[in-house]
Amino acid sequence: MLPTNQIWRYWSFETFLEDVSALGVRDVDLWLCNNHVNIDAHGAYNTDEVVRGMRRHGLRAMTLTPEQGNPKAYNVASEDGEIRRLTLCYYRQIVRLAAVLGAERISLNAGWFPFDADQDRAWDAMVSMLGKICRAAAEEGLTVALETLVDKPYRLVTSLETLGAALLDVGESNLTVTIDTGTVARNGEDIDAYLSRFGSELGYVHLTNLNRDIFAHLAWGDQLGGLDPQDLLRRFACAGYTGDAALEMTKPSYFERPRDVLSRALTTLRGCEC
Repeated sequence: MLPTNQIWRYWSFETFLEDVSALGVRDVDLWLCNNHVNIDAHGAYNTDEVVRGMRRHGLRAMTLTPEQGNPKAYNVASEDGEIRRLTLCYYRQIVRLAAVLGAERISLNAGWFPFDADQDRAWDAMVSMLGKICRAAAEEGLTVALETLVDKPYRLVTSLETLGAALLDVGESNLTVTIDTGTVARNGEDIDAYLSRFGSELGYVHLTNLNRDIFAHLAWGDQLGGLDPQDLLRRFACAGYTGDAALEMTKPSYFERPRDVLSRALTTLRGCEC
């Protein structure tokens, strides 16, 4: 289980490191918000500080997750030439940082396009950019894990079928699938269908909880969540998945007490293991 630093965004990076290590965590999914990891298309400016902090607390960044999606600056599906240039530079900086940190993968989505733009052109732009990112990642031995998003407003890779089409069109061997349990459920799809379809192409999991009335990834142990963690873990185990699972938790109320939220989530999930 890889906690992410998303709900520590209003805290220092050092507090995130202290909190997760105090809870017995050793591996994390590092979300690249500039408050914690100062990175853009031109460089990663506090790499040494990030590396020292991780080592001081005995932590490993197994996954790097960039900031992405509207209104973030770097859009994989953009047709604009300058945005595409900066986006590719941004991901090259992420690849370099991942190599320094010893990470195994980059986790991303397929981007977005304006409602008044052509979907086929956006798809072609996305496929081209994902191919370039995958090839850059392959040079450092990294995989790239691609997840589906909710259909509205993203509309590109939002289902089992469009995810499969993206993998086929990109055609890079290091491009893998991320199953986000909350998003799959919100889109009305079935986890088992994803597990059956992708098999060895499954490279990552976002183990997220769901309440259809709240647009956020809920934490395990949050009484408002509606998914059964034991059932989900059983399904992944039956499918033979033994890889990493990120604990994305994004409800704004979690920002004030992130350590307590993570502690409750870990307790809930560890209770499923028996």
